[in-house]
Amino acid sequence: MRKCFAIVSVGLRQMLADPMYLVFTLGLPLMMTWAMSFLPKEAGIYEMASLGVLVMFVALNLITSAGSILEERQNGTWQRILTSATSYWAIMAGYFIRLFLVAATQAAILLLSGKFLFGAPWNHGYLELVVVLAIYIFAMTGLGLFLAGLLKTQGQVQAVAMAIVMIGTMLGDVFFPIENPSGVIKIIAAISPQSWAAHALRDILTLGVSLSSLVVPLLWMTGLGMLLIIAGVLRIKIEA
Repeated sequence: MRKCFAIVSVGLRQMLADPMYLVFTLGLPLMMTWAMSFLPKEAGIYEMASLGVLVMFVALNLITSAGSILEERQNGTWQRILTSATSYWAIMAGYFIRLFLVAATQAAILLLSGKFLFGAPWNHGYLELVVVLAIYIFAMTGLGLFLAGLLKTQGQVQAVAMAIVMIGTMLGDVFFPIENPSGVIKIIAAISPQSWAAHALRDILTLGVSLSSLVVPLLWMTGLGMLLIIAGVLRIKIEA
């Protein structure tokens, strides 16, 4: 366990020392959250758009950060890590914890800035919010690890991540309400974790719904995350 947390600590220091990483994970999302505060407050338009920024950037951050395994493999550092005394499963647990902590911190900063800096009317449902965010981060971490095991370069991961996240967010009834969706758009809205998470967070923060009302999105994101994490971890092990 100590070696696992050592991996977490090293990874966090590396990421926080990169100015461009901080701009991408905090600077740009905060600017977009501020821009969304000028949207109309009625009909939940601002709240949904603000939460859309959150789920979009958390997903992008998680997937591209998980893809750093490919960069380490190309640089030869991944092989050195695997030949150390630390077990493969401890290494992967360390990566998972690192990704989860960074994403949780990013989400917390965006939510707090939305409420205290930009006037979002979020006054209840904080326990439910933590549960939904934790499960969403779990699911998107799984997607990141799966892509890291499936693709060959960090550039490929970034391109695929952008496509998946943007399609799932833009066409998932997150930023732009879609009335009576049909065909491909209806399918995307039904499977997109970003769509499920954003709508669940909005219902919690603005309507005060309980977790019992969110069983379907929670089960879907949990099942998807478990499937992708197992597939990703096993695929990375095979590729190693």
